Amino acid sequence: MSRIYVKIFLGFWLVTILMLFGSNVIVHFFNLSPDKHISQQDENDPFDGPGSRLLREVVSDAINYNYEQVSMGMKSMPPWATRHFYLINEQGHDILEREIPEHIEGFLQYISKDTPFYRKRVGEQNLYGRQFSLSDGAILRLVVFSSKDYSLGWQLFFFNFWHVMLLYILISGAACFYMARYITRDIQVLKLATQRIAQGDWDTRIGQEFCDRPGEMAELGRAFDNMMVKLQKAMLEQKRLVKDVSHELRSPLARLQVALAIAQQRANSEITDELDRIKEAADYLNDVISDILSLPVTEQGSWELNDVVELSSLVHTIADACRDEAGHKSVTLEVRDNLEESLVQTRGNTLVGVFDNIIRNAIKYTVEDSPVTVLLDRDEQSNPRITVSDCGPGVSDEHLEDIFEPFFRTDEARDRKSGGYGLGLAIAKRTVELHGGSIKARNNPIRGLSIAITLTECET
Repeated sequence: MSRIYVKIFLGFWLVTILMLFGSNVIVHFFNLSPDKHISQQDENDPFDGPGSRLLREVVSDAINYNYEQVSMGMKSMPPWATRHFYLINEQGHDILEREIPEHIEGFLQYISKDTPFYRKRVGEQNLYGRQFSLSDGAILRLVVFSSKDYSLGWQLFFFNFWHVMLLYILISGAACFYMARYITRDIQVLKLATQRIAQGDWDTRIGQEFCDRPGEMAELGRAFDNMMVKLQKAMLEQKRLVKDVSHELRSPLARLQVALAIAQQRANSEITDELDRIKEAADYLNDVISDILSLPVTEQGSWELNDVVELSSLVHTIADACRDEAGHKSVTLEVRDNLEESLVQTRGNTLVGVFDNIIRNAIKYTVEDSPVTVLLDRDEQSNPRITVSDCGPGVSDEHLEDIFEPFFRTDEARDRKSGGYGLGLAIAKRTVELHGGSIKARNNPIRGLSIAITLTECET
């Protein structure tokens, strides 16, 4: 049961209850019942009020029964009602065997066969008197007294209408329940569909579920499916393009490796170290291309983690390899290791590319004579976390999520100058997520950017 369902249901139900309650209050207090033309002869009658209504209701009910039945009915009435009137029998006693007050005794003398109905104001109260006969011929005299306030009117209202209001509430509740369910059913379908899409299920379609909906909903279902077809096609074409480009890079890279091998054979000792570094970079590039080609095209594709690496040692090794580059820029590369030993599952050397890219980016964009810090610790769930912080210009807050999108650049001039194309962090994020981890960026309090990578530790 979604929040919007509850809101619509409660909203409809409360409005319905208020309308029913309000209409009954108006009918009751403005005397809009079927007998209004008889019972209300004068709209400005000061004696017209709850007491007069109680008198009519008691008399209209009692005349249809005999003395014994009326006596039993009186004893079953609620105390708040009986305390507003006295019903006197022919012997001058109250049917409920209560002591009759003196002012009521004095008022009874005005009620007789010749004057069956009489009313009088005594102090702050209106007194109403009525003599009538029951079905068995017994003569009774009824005296009702009420004050100016409307407490008696509200009591009469709830006494007469509580069962009707309860029935209204139950019926309107059931009607609003099914109405809200009908209205939110389509919204729920859209919600579940978008959740499946967010999880990578690009084959999600809802047109079949909306085919029996009237008008706009059926059109919405077809429009949603049409959007998904185009979106899925665009995503597949984008990923296929990346794979095709990677595949095309393999041929010149292979020729480069062959030429490099020949050069190593003919080279003298003076350039052997440089050729070894070129070969190492070419081999790494070949591994990266192989990993890109092996990535699944869709989120559901299998990507087996077939290796285990000790995370602390891996980060230290990559940091050591980056120290020469940091030294050329007078950047201090500091590694703070609070992680101890941590084993994580991986695939080949994919994590090497992630940490190497992030650390080298931090060195590249930090200012000269400033530190780059690599912190190894654990998050709140004790998962291993590696945070790389620089002292560079940082990223505007609205772009902290966008920097992980392919080909996104926050500063095109800077990226063109450095030769970047906005793929490094996108590949890093994809790789980390395929490892079951997460990667996030945030701006440092003073200056610079921090990128935190959280991974899942192997079960021991």
